[in-house]
Amino acid sequence: MKRIIAFSVCWLLGVGIGWYFGYTRPVAKEQRRQLEQYMIVRDGFHVTDAEMAEGSANYMKHHAEYFEAMKRQDEFAATMALAALVKLDRGDIEKAKSRLEKTISIYYRGHRDDGDSNVLRHIVTFAATNSALSNAIYRKLE
Repeated sequence: MKRIIAFSVCWLLGVGIGWYFGYTRPVAKEQRRQLEQYMIVRDGFHVTDAEMAEGSANYMKHHAEYFEAMKRQDEFAATMALAALVKLDRGDIEKAKSRLEKTISIYYRGHRDDGDSNVLRHIVTFAATNSALSNAIYRKLE
C-alpha cells in the first residue's frame, strides 16, 4: 500500500512540475513578449490604453471599410503607374513624366501636413532640382 501511495505522490509531483515548467512558464514568457510589443506600439503612437482599446474596437467594426479604402488607394496608384508605363512604352516620355508629376502633386498637396515625412522630404529635395515637379507641387491649382 505504501508503494502505491509513494508512486501516486511521485507521479502527481512529476505531473505538477512538468505542467509548471512545460506550460505555465512558456505561456507567461509569451504574454510578457506580447505586452512589451503592445507597450512599444502604444508609446510609439503616444496614446493611452483606453485609446488603444477604442481604436481596436473601431478597427474591428470597420475593418472591411479600411481594406476597401486601401484597395482604392492601391488601384489609384496602379492606374497612374500603368498610364505612365503605357506612355513610356509608346515613347511619349513627356506625357509619362506629366502623369507621374500629377500623382506626386496629388499626394504632396493632400498630405503635406500629415504624410510620411521621409516621402515628403524626398519630394521636396527632388523638386528643388526638377522644375517640372516643383511647378506641379507648388503652382496654384486651376
